[in-house]
Amino acid sequence: MGYFTDTEFDSPLDMLDAINEVVERNIHANFEIANGNDVGLDMRVGRLYINVQDRVIASNNQRSLEYYGGFEYIDKDMVTTVGDWTFYQGDRVDDCIDAYEDKEEELEEAE
Repeated sequence: MGYFTDTEFDSPLDMLDAINEVVERNIHANFEIANGNDVGLDMRVGRLYINVQDRVIASNNQRSLEYYGGFEYIDKDMVTTVGDWTFYQGDRVDDCIDAYEDKEEELEEAE
């Protein structure tokens, strides 16, 4: 089974640390690092993690992404928070991933 199926934690803080560790490890394995300029947003959104295939953007700095990137307007049904990480989906994310793919294509053509 999974990591947490038979795990008992001594405290809620230990549980949260474990959740964040698992989420972060999987983000680094399955997401690409980008910044606001890479996805057509203000550079002040900071570092983003994008999964192009599943059309998901993850961030552990929701405040900047929501304020400077307009992600506060994403339907709450398209937003999931797990530990310190928030995952976004939907039209706004699709636009950002499209911009990211366009920029990557331009870079490949320039080489």
